[in-house]
Amino acid sequence: MLKYFKVVQLITTLAAFAFISSAVYAEATLDEVGERLTSTLPSISVTSLTETPVQGLYELITDGQIYYLDESAEYLIDGSLIQLKDRVNLTDSRLGGIHMSLINELDEKDMLIYEPETPSTRSITVFTDISCGYCRRLHAELDTLLDEGVRVRYLLFPRGGLGSQGHKDLESVWCADDPQTAMTNAKSGGKIEPATCDNPIEQHVALAEKLGLRGTPLIYTDSGEKIPGYREANALATMVNDSEPMAN
Repeated sequence: MLKYFKVVQLITTLAAFAFISSAVYAEATLDEVGERLTSTLPSISVTSLTETPVQGLYELITDGQIYYLDESAEYLIDGSLIQLKDRVNLTDSRLGGIHMSLINELDEKDMLIYEPETPSTRSITVFTDISCGYCRRLHAELDTLLDEGVRVRYLLFPRGGLGSQGHKDLESVWCADDPQTAMTNAKSGGKIEPATCDNPIEQHVALAEKLGLRGTPLIYTDSGEKIPGYREANALATMVNDSEPMAN
């Protein structure tokens, strides 16, 4: 019921914005909307500003997030745009690709990666923590993904925050002589040998916060699909292998 209310509320809001915009701003160009936006928010960093399927509504991408803007640039919507005809969440569809572009700016040497025996270019990227139950469940199915030719790239996110015991444990795993084996041992409840070294965990956490992570695991396929929470390994492998990877 709450989800339905939010959708109705958003539709009502969009209709109101469209009415206001059409009454005051007739057929604004992208440049005009952009100028109004920077006039209202001069410090905003605009990644892109594009039209949407809704007349008078524009998609604004800034800091890895999507917002919607009316022609007057006086109203901003923070929410999902849903195409009711086929129930497609257009916002989520766009966000996954945007987030994957940000993730791919990381060097793979700063990820903990499990490789299939046969070299593959297909992958999933997972924000993970040792103590997370669903992260452990997904890791227990790792061989299924690898057997299906899917590389698994881990980004480390201590749920307790930087400086927590979870952070120290993830650092110990990263700094182990064999990080992949150390991670598998840690996720199965084994003893974690303390170790310290230079590591990318703070970088991973900063990226997770930019992407709006709300819990682990947070999974992205290389086709740009965002999957919040656990998904069965067989289903993940099918999603990857039945799709085309994003262009770099």
